[in-house]
Amino acid sequence: MVVTGCDGDKSIVADFLNLKRIKTFPLCEVRGLTNYPYGHSFAHEFTSFKKDNILVGRIPIDNKLVYWFCTQPSILKDERIWKDPEVIQHNTLELLSNYPQEIQDMIKTTKTKSLSFKRLRYRAPWDLITGTFSRGTVIVAGDAKHAMGPFLGQGGSVALEDAVVLARNMAQLGLDHVEDAFNLFVRQRRIRVIRVSLQTYLIGMLSSNPSRLKKFICILLIILLFRNQKSHMDYDCGAL
Repeated sequence: MVVTGCDGDKSIVADFLNLKRIKTFPLCEVRGLTNYPYGHSFAHEFTSFKKDNILVGRIPIDNKLVYWFCTQPSILKDERIWKDPEVIQHNTLELLSNYPQEIQDMIKTTKTKSLSFKRLRYRAPWDLITGTFSRGTVIVAGDAKHAMGPFLGQGGSVALEDAVVLARNMAQLGLDHVEDAFNLFVRQRRIRVIRVSLQTYLIGMLSSNPSRLKKFICILLIILLFRNQKSHMDYDCGAL
């Protein structure tokens, strides 16, 4: 039997492999979709706005539908925000009352059924250095392996890279050598996953209003380790 755990940041397969628990950023995020029946005028590119430790991001999906998020410190006034879309919408509008009108209009007209509110979770980069991500014919990939914050927008991309590399290894080595394919996958992916997770973690910490010392350390590490700010995108995992 072969088990591939791609069951997210609450993975039972990760628990089976005794991976360390997922950690939580001191940040929460609202996500939603807004439909513009007559079309919108936004450029088809990612746009972000930051003010008072609140980050709003927006990216059009097509000419009428826009995906957006709002990242904020984990200070909750109303526990109903976890379940009630109308409370999520009201709190978000209140939070962004001094933002541009186009942002407020986007929140007002959003599809309430699309709204979600959650704490941002991640697997610590240092846990990825020593973690055992496979045992026999059991392995984890995607968020189950390397859950990360949305600050680089690379979580989904890294998960797709996992799928390509894992499928390629299994095709090349065959089902009679699944363990070898899994072990090779873990070795091949470790450095890439650690780098993206660390870069995401550092940016996430800067977004969470850290102390001056933590802020200095994060900025210093980013300068030393990630001089090419697009290095997380300039990566090729190879053909399937």
